[in-house]
Amino acid sequence: MENIIKLKKVKFSYEDKKIFDKFDLNIRKGSFTSIIGPNGSGKSTLMKLIVGLYKAEGTIEVDGIKISEETYKEVRSKIGFVFENPDNQFVAETVMDEIAFALENMNYDKKLIRERVKEVGKLLDIESIMEKEPHSLSGGQKELVALASAFATHPKILVLDEALDMIDNNRRDDVLKVLTDLNKKGLTIINITHNSEELLYGTDIVVMNDGKVMDQGETKELLRNEKLFKNNGLELPFVVDLSYKLKYYGLVDDIVLDIDELVNLIWK
Repeated sequence: MENIIKLKKVKFSYEDKKIFDKFDLNIRKGSFTSIIGPNGSGKSTLMKLIVGLYKAEGTIEVDGIKISEETYKEVRSKIGFVFENPDNQFVAETVMDEIAFALENMNYDKKLIRERVKEVGKLLDIESIMEKEPHSLSGGQKELVALASAFATHPKILVLDEALDMIDNNRRDDVLKVLTDLNKKGLTIINITHNSEELLYGTDIVVMNDGKVMDQGETKELLRNEKLFKNNGLELPFVVDLSYKLKYYGLVDDIVLDIDELVNLIWK
């Protein structure tokens, strides 16, 4: 499959600390790639490099375009992104205006803006807060508004940096299902996270540590590598960890990614 993001021999230092040295990474077009690693592994820096907020040595290519001062705006138009702190992204007085802001910047028709704002509001179940001021919302609500703004413009790529942390667990599952549906419709998603449960919704996983890619592959294949997660100080998703224990006792033949499927296998 074609790669939509390519980083080749990337070198980057921040405040005299070397973060990446000859760093390589490819992200498959149409994938839902989860990037996980311990604190300080370079995950958030990677996101800022991909969206062009930091300059680095080497080559970073997004959808066939090399990031440079000349191509920066074109690259950014292809990417929707949500930072760890959504407050840093808000510019408008109401949620409705916040979601509309990016659409207005891309010269969407006013009627189309109204329709799109209504559509993403319904999709993320935030219709009841449309008239509220973004900074007055709870942390989870702020993240939902930032997410709505990020994909309102139909970007080719959505990059999330610990963007679902403040959303409660049940609501987070619903949001991840929405993201999965968008991914199936062609949106490439990169979800930078420390929450191993979020890995279950993606198609691919990248494990990072100390500015390096420790391993990368399709979700189920990488989750089979229990040692990889332990060696990098990472937890496995609960259902996968339980699968390993049940497999040890001969109760299942392979790891399972869905809790309902696991229950059915046990009670066969």
